[in-house]
Amino acid sequence: MADPEKKDPFDGEYIGNIWGWKFSLWSLVLILVIGGIIAYRHIALGVPFREGIPQERREVPRDTLDDVK
Repeated sequence: MADPEKKDPFDGEYIGNIWGWKFSLWSLVLILVIGGIIAYRHIALGVPFREGIPQERREVPRDTLDDVK
């Protein structure tokens, strides 16, 4: 028979962090460091967040298969 002490894993109860809390905290530290570097570059170098490096616009040639009937 089924063990009455055994819990159903799909009952919706929180079962914990799959990676562990230490990994999660180091990940948070990494994200904050990268965010700090981005903010520093924005403030110190005047690099805009959204614009980035302008790219040259190239004309794309029309596909030759469009002419086949």
